[in-house]
Amino acid sequence: MTLDALFAPATVAVVGASERPGSSAGYVMRNLARFGFAGRVVPVHPRGGVVFGLPAALSLAEMDATPDCVVIGLRADLVPEALEQAGQAGARAAVILASGFRETGTEGAALEARLAGIARRYGMAICGPNCLGLIARDSGAALYSSTVSPDMPKGRTALISASGASAIALAHSGEIGIGALVSAGNSAVTGLADYVAHFATDPGIDTIAMVIEDIGDADALAAAMHQVHIAGKSAVALRVGRSALGQRATAAHTGALAGAEDAAVAFCRRTGILDMPDMDSFLAAVRLCAAYPAPPRVMGTGVLGVSGGGVAHVADIAAETGLPLAEFAEPTLDSLRALLPGFATPQNPLDVTGAAFGDPGVYSAALSALDRDPGVGVIIAAQDAPPALAADMAQEYDGIAGAVAAYRGQAPLIALANLSAGLHGDVAAAYGAALRLRGTRPALCAITAWLQTPRRVTWRRSTGTATLPQTLSEQAARALLADCALPGPIEGLARSAQDAVALVAQMPGAAVLKIVSPDIAHKTEAGGVALNILPGQAAETYVRILDSARAYAPEARIEGVAVQEMVSGGVEAMLGLVDSGPYGLGMVVGLGGTMVELLQDAAFDLLPIDRAGAEAMLKRTRLHALLDGYRGAPSCDRAALIEAMVALSDFGCRHAGSLEAVDLNPVRVLPQGLRLLDALILTRHG
Repeated sequence: MTLDALFAPATVAVVGASERPGSSAGYVMRNLARFGFAGRVVPVHPRGGVVFGLPAALSLAEMDATPDCVVIGLRADLVPEALEQAGQAGARAAVILASGFRETGTEGAALEARLAGIARRYGMAICGPNCLGLIARDSGAALYSSTVSPDMPKGRTALISASGASAIALAHSGEIGIGALVSAGNSAVTGLADYVAHFATDPGIDTIAMVIEDIGDADALAAAMHQVHIAGKSAVALRVGRSALGQRATAAHTGALAGAEDAAVAFCRRTGILDMPDMDSFLAAVRLCAAYPAPPRVMGTGVLGVSGGGVAHVADIAAETGLPLAEFAEPTLDSLRALLPGFATPQNPLDVTGAAFGDPGVYSAALSALDRDPGVGVIIAAQDAPPALAADMAQEYDGIAGAVAAYRGQAPLIALANLSAGLHGDVAAAYGAALRLRGTRPALCAITAWLQTPRRVTWRRSTGTATLPQTLSEQAARALLADCALPGPIEGLARSAQDAVALVAQMPGAAVLKIVSPDIAHKTEAGGVALNILPGQAAETYVRILDSARAYAPEARIEGVAVQEMVSGGVEAMLGLVDSGPYGLGMVVGLGGTMVELLQDAAFDLLPIDRAGAEAMLKRTRLHALLDGYRGAPSCDRAALIEAMVALSDFGCRHAGSLEAVDLNPVRVLPQGLRLLDALILTRHG
């Protein structure tokens, strides 16, 4: 779907145009004039006459030209008829301003579905409904139903916002230059992915900023992001309403460890979207991407300033945000020793000391030394000069600001004011064209995302159609997963107390007894598991397990009691798959055992998972350290666990249409190999 008729129309018809104060269509008429729209504007009003100095058409059918875009400023119940007339008139796009659609409930949703059907029948792009509209700075198409300043900073950023109020606030923040502004509203026809794909090929846009309430069509957005990366552009997101998404309810422990928010975070990472937590970091990230579209290959950061406390504060926040500080190379340290006073300590972060005030050349030389360091990919010059300084006090910072302004090194340089209040106006001017960010946490959060978000799409929805039985016992589930590098323990099925005694006696050591029932998902909760059982305890344990399971679930089908070898040693891990709604299946890995939900030590990512992705997931958990042998314990087979994770990902991809969740806990990772000791597979129809 092309959006040219929305952003660069030659003729715009405004239905419901009126000079009445507060009229939504009236705002559009004023904005078209204020932003210098060069095309033709035709007000449409059933009484005709003159509106804002322009002759009004009685209807769209009465127009003497085909409108490229129709702005509909009527109440909700009148919109479908007006949209039908727009389609009949040959319009290729429409902006629907009215509220009263799916945001109001069932009747509104039906009305919205009706207008979506009309739009699709005529092949029309639609902005809205329930929106403020859009502004395209290059064409002057200010189809916006609120007061917007034409002095709004102009630039090469497209801002797409589900919220009209947020769009106005961010566009007028003075922090970013706007090339296009979209208040998308309900996005009944034209969704987020359509806007992103449009701006990916727009030569006037370099950075795409998104305020997202609903990600919409994840597959389409991933495809659009692929276009963004091919074009060498950046996309930054502020997702609102994250806390309301909540955790997905499921019968598997996996679902309690990975909710909708985890999936959305993973989706952004896997599609190369910089995912920011708040408006300040969002604006900082947009500014950073606009200044430096391509991040450096080297992720190490060098920090310098003239205050030991100031740069230490930056280091503290860097540790919290995950921003890596470079370890200076020896030649860099030698240069700094020769440059700085004897009482200074050459290190990262670097306190250049007050010597820079007397001789700004010291600051310039320090910047050059950091730029030459092979481990430094980006330099942060941290300096506060708050707005309320007296003029003579502010002047003292001119030399430092001038050194930053004159910097011409290869590593990107960011001037950071720790205070969110920013800089004194004179000092800010002295920085020249240098990128200035303010507020330590939002700035470092933005820099971390800018450095560490891969600029590529590695996610694709799992669409495998291999089928599974409706219900699977633990034994059936483990047998199914044996081919996924997840071998189980030695095992037999006891159907009597005598069977249990004989099977326990055959084990190489103590045994584990478990209830076998396709209707009991969590055996421990049913009293259906006993550990460290010897032959003399087997009969009594068998009876106790059966009685407990029957009391817990009287209607459950019970097939017997499994007798397994007791596998000890190593590290208990858990693996799982869970359906993540619009993103398909995802994987969870973390510490295993009975306290898995209490410990909440798990990492999540969307399928597919390759070896590098599996290793990255492990590094986000305590398993990473435990596998290496914690406090003298033997190291465990990390490679076997990674192989199992990749194989489980492949299994999930093949059976995506059938799986609701997979819960493998515990998986005991041994010094050599691993054993899958318990397995739960929930199917969509089970």
